[in-house]
Amino acid sequence: MRKIIKLNFFLAICAILAISGCASLQPRGEGGSGNLRVQNPLNVAGTLRFEDVPTPALFKNLRDQSFVFQDGAIRVGFMRYSGRPNADQVISFFKTQMPLYNWDIINIVEYGNITMSFAKSNENCMITVTPLTTKTIISIVVSPKTGKISSVFDTKK
Repeated sequence: MRKIIKLNFFLAICAILAISGCASLQPRGEGGSGNLRVQNPLNVAGTLRFEDVPTPALFKNLRDQSFVFQDGAIRVGFMRYSGRPNADQVISFFKTQMPLYNWDIINIVEYGNITMSFAKSNENCMITVTPLTTKTIISIVVSPKTGKISSVFDTKK
């Protein structure tokens, strides 16, 4: 009889813990709507390679894997960053921050890596988020839209 009471008490405690634990969890998405809920949104880094391309704080610029060219007419860049925040936080960061810098989202492709394409009047920006086991890699490519770079170097003007 005592064993049955102890077993019932133990099962009741386990049920209470399981129910309260499940109730405190937040879902990652809302029924396939594509909206992510991120508990800790990332902030914009204090120093940006391009003033209108935000990068998340807590990410280190990998200068040996990056290239930036900028003059009065055009700018081109391939910048790579590494950090610990997870890919969901990074995706949410760019979805929120890029429009604040006047970038329009064109599309998002998720297949292993996540690639987001943005555009402005005369430029494109492609951001690839690569989730790894212990870190996340961000690759950002900024380039002129088609036809813009040839008009800069056109000698027939």
